[in-house]
Amino acid sequence: MSLATICTDALGAIGGFSVPSTFYGNPNLTATQCVALANEAGKDLEKDIRWQELISEYTFSTISGTATYALPTGFRAFANMSQWDRTNLWRLTGPTQAFVYQWLKSGISIASTNNAWFAVRGNLFTMFPTPSSARTISFDYYSKNWVLRQATSTATNAWTADNDTALLDEDLLTADLKWRFLQAKGMPFQPEYARFEFLKDLARDDNGPRGAINLGKPLPGGFG
Repeated sequence: MSLATICTDALGAIGGFSVPSTFYGNPNLTATQCVALANEAGKDLEKDIRWQELISEYTFSTISGTATYALPTGFRAFANMSQWDRTNLWRLTGPTQAFVYQWLKSGISIASTNNAWFAVRGNLFTMFPTPSSARTISFDYYSKNWVLRQATSTATNAWTADNDTALLDEDLLTADLKWRFLQAKGMPFQPEYARFEFLKDLARDDNGPRGAINLGKPLPGGFG
């Protein structure tokens, strides 16, 4: 579903407003407001839930003597416990808190170890100990880029054209836009807001796979 469709559907459901033929870049007040509120809705939703639709994998190679590395473009947050040294086949420990990082840096805590830690400092992926060779590091992360640009087939964090599509649930974005538009117009919006929150709770519950919890009994099919 595109930006134009989301805005058109929201306005059509509200009723009483003329629906513009285009939205992005249109100086019409309704069009301009819809685009601004649709951006607001998407950015808030992206931050609110760790959406499986926004998970990406990032891989880089370390350089001997270099401890810090750039995070991927559009980085929002790490997927838990996904950081791996693929060269040595072990998981990195972290992100470490500041007191742990300083404990490691003190030099009194580690004599010889195969463990490796990481922290985020100054928006840089910082490793300890400093790598002494080229190693392949990989991790999953949640991106803040929730819009797919149709012109370039790349993801970004805001609408750039009417035919851009959302990586998040379009029905949820439409419901979000409805209550925001009504609120901006000074009109009652509580029923629309309640419906949006209901849909968001459903989306949160359904989003992403859930691992089976082993309570000591064999899993179906003999696993566990």
